[in-house]
Amino acid sequence: MENLSDHTLQINAWIGLCQLDRTFPDALRNLGYTVDIIDPSFVHEGDSVNPDLILTSRAHNHSIIIDCKSYFIKEEQNQKYESIHHSPEVLLTRGIVSAADATEDFDAEFSYSSFEDLDENPHLPENDFAVVHFDEDANQYIIRTLDNYEFNLVDLQDEFPIFTNTRRLPTDYFPFDVGTGDDDYRQFTISILQSTVHVALKQNTFDADDLLEDAHPLWVDLDNNLKNELRAHTETILTEYQRQGLDEHIEKVQAGRKDEWRVVSKSLQALQRKVDGFVDDVQEKLEQTSLDDFE
Repeated sequence: MENLSDHTLQINAWIGLCQLDRTFPDALRNLGYTVDIIDPSFVHEGDSVNPDLILTSRAHNHSIIIDCKSYFIKEEQNQKYESIHHSPEVLLTRGIVSAADATEDFDAEFSYSSFEDLDENPHLPENDFAVVHFDEDANQYIIRTLDNYEFNLVDLQDEFPIFTNTRRLPTDYFPFDVGTGDDDYRQFTISILQSTVHVALKQNTFDADDLLEDAHPLWVDLDNNLKNELRAHTETILTEYQRQGLDEHIEKVQAGRKDEWRVVSKSLQALQRKVDGFVDDVQEKLEQTSLDDFE
């Protein structure tokens, strides 16, 4: 999964820091951080807030609210996040954070992160946000906090800089996203097509959730709004590929208020071959995108 957007790669890197992985540092896991929720969307003081993920350490009763950026920062985002930064209890009272104890010592910090050096960004706020730079050199990524934009929790800040000892970032924790670019959507399409075969081998009928649970390792941690968006895209993908011949192997059936698909193919090997052909076509488009970027 080399053709993920920088945004999706950052999400994977943050999650990777919370996992036991021999190929990637587990600096945040050592402090007890786990993935609390991905892509939460909620309203605070009349404003819609939508960070990319929240990591929580029960041991420190502390959460990190993270927004993965390119280079651009909007001043209105600074204001929204600052409000939450100074009233973290809203994350508990609204049920957004679930892995922390609802006590007075709960705290949360906000952080931007980017592959770009945001140090000279004119919209970088003058407050106590953290800013994390995924800095790539010839041998590895060095995950560092910018001067004057460090974490307030001492134990957390002491983990930085983090040396990855590799230029390969994890990609399997958050294998796809939608709405962040064509490459991500194509990777999502590949994952759903492959999961169609996996699930069809195990059960005769399935719905979008069955495919997404098979395709996304952290499906349970996704925000409900993101789940609904992925469900809609999954149904669109299956409908499109049914028009291209997948209807010879699965058919759409109505099950109450939701759609399901039933396996009608007499040969699951034929379904596998059909899907392999579709995947090859999408993969070719991904590779062509990479070549175009290189040129």
